[in-house]
Amino acid sequence: MKETEKTYPTEALLRSKAFAGYQRDFARALLPKSAYSIREAKQILDKFFHKRGDA
Repeated sequence: MKETEKTYPTEALLRSKAFAGYQRDFARALLPKSAYSIREAKQILDKFFHKRGDA
């Protein structure tokens, strides 16, 4: 049985320290759903902003 990742409201994610490096208005436009897991949101934003996790 696969464990479901915890999701958080998009606005809470955008205000968190984990997402402080992203331009909030662009991030908000790229994350239209009301909630995301941290991993899912970072994947979407990193793909758009061409960031690497191992940088």
